[in-house]
Amino acid sequence: MTGDMIYRLEQGFAELIDALDGQDPELILQAAAMIRPMVKEIEEAGVWHEETTIRSQLITLSKLIEAARYRVNKLTDINQQRAINLSRALGTGVTQTYSKHR
Repeated sequence: MTGDMIYRLEQGFAELIDALDGQDPELILQAAAMIRPMVKEIEEAGVWHEETTIRSQLITLSKLIEAARYRVNKLTDINQQRAINLSRALGTGVTQTYSKHR
């Protein structure tokens, strides 16, 4: 059962990454909604405490999670820049709400 939970979570994050790459908001919301109950199930089962293999699988899964997080941040930045450009084009003078320190 534990392996099945992790496999389903892995598939869920792979689908989320595909949805993020496609930039379809509805698919992104659907994929994210499918992941939430799986994460809760794993948390409640406490599977990461069972054995080293499970922990290892979850660590490997964290790479997919990080890839999804990167895509979310990238899309957020792109959309923020689009909003700023639109604001400038309309002459409303709205500026970004934060700035990145580089």
